[in-house]
Amino acid sequence: MGTYLINGNNIDKSNSDFEDVLFLAHKNKVRPLCLCQNPGVSMYIANIGDNYIIKRMPNTGHLHHTDCESFEFPAGLSGRGDVENKAIKEDSITGITSLKFDFSLSKISRKQAEAVAKGKEQSSIKNNPTKLSIRSLLHYLYEEAGLNKWSPKMKNKRNWFVIRKYLLQAAQHKSVKNNKLSTLLLIPEVFKVEQKDTISVHRKQFLSKLKNNQAGIIIGEVKNIQPSRFGHKMLIKHMPDMPVYMEKNVYDRIQKNFAVEFSVFEEYEETHLLSICAFFVTASGNVMIDTVSFMVVDQNWIPFESIEEKELISRLVNAERFFIKGLRYNLTSSDAMACMLITDTKEGPTALYMIPADSDDQFQKDLGLVMEESDLRHYMWDLNDEKTFKLPL
Repeated sequence: MGTYLINGNNIDKSNSDFEDVLFLAHKNKVRPLCLCQNPGVSMYIANIGDNYIIKRMPNTGHLHHTDCESFEFPAGLSGRGDVENKAIKEDSITGITSLKFDFSLSKISRKQAEAVAKGKEQSSIKNNPTKLSIRSLLHYLYEEAGLNKWSPKMKNKRNWFVIRKYLLQAAQHKSVKNNKLSTLLLIPEVFKVEQKDTISVHRKQFLSKLKNNQAGIIIGEVKNIQPSRFGHKMLIKHMPDMPVYMEKNVYDRIQKNFAVEFSVFEEYEETHLLSICAFFVTASGNVMIDTVSFMVVDQNWIPFESIEEKELISRLVNAERFFIKGLRYNLTSSDAMACMLITDTKEGPTALYMIPADSDDQFQKDLGLVMEESDLRHYMWDLNDEKTFKLPL
């Protein structure tokens, strides 16, 4: 799909004059309609630099057809609903999305740094939906990149080159505290020995552009974490010549707060462990972690939170189903949300909810409220009842 109604004419984005059509429509303040549905879904045209692009109106992703590139997981069924229009605000005139973080982008005192490193997420998650945690930023970019979506045609077509490409695209037209997010974001290039010197120069150029006491943000695939002289260092794949250092207290908290992610990563060879961290460059030129989070993904780079979710995703992939993985953002592990949206079910998209084996009455109550607020069909995958372990048709 990619056909729009503009000034009474059906225009496909592959048309050679598409950019000219957008220029005139933007000048005349004409809103396009995406023809993935009948009637069409209202869009807007943003002028960003020298380019004109069609973007979906804020909070309308769920109105598009599930096959449309503008369709997105209904925000209210995942952690995104808690931060949409608060920590994430899109300007439909400029096309720029403003983000607010709960972690610092400037060097802070040791006392403040220790408070951040303690993983205060559990005490602040529900109280402050107006800011994104570092984990939430990774979830947001992953969802904006469409990497939580799956269709059978994607099989064997995802690798680090693809993941990096779409994450970088997702970071475009995003700002935080008057900074372009793209200027703060380092995602390692695919490492090739014959190009190592060129890649190293690119990385040094990026680091040199960070202002004094300003943080950068790294997203990379973890190779391992090793002891170092004054703490530990994290080695990132495709970035073998630039370890990321951390103090001992940060390492200790990583082992405590991300035990599940590291356990799964070590046990299942086909999984990947992604890390996102805010960092500063020390006086000696080393990269030092300030705030960090991790996300485990399967061999198809689809995120999952538990072995049960991993098995569910495997069944969906093997059955050649179409689905979108819900992401948690600021929500805690005990908050109810749809873990999956299966988009190829006969009667329209079906939200799949996984009920943990240790769920309590409060979880059941919260889950009921989430389902009541949604018009979508729903299906329960109860880990206490194997009879529910079926895929909705």
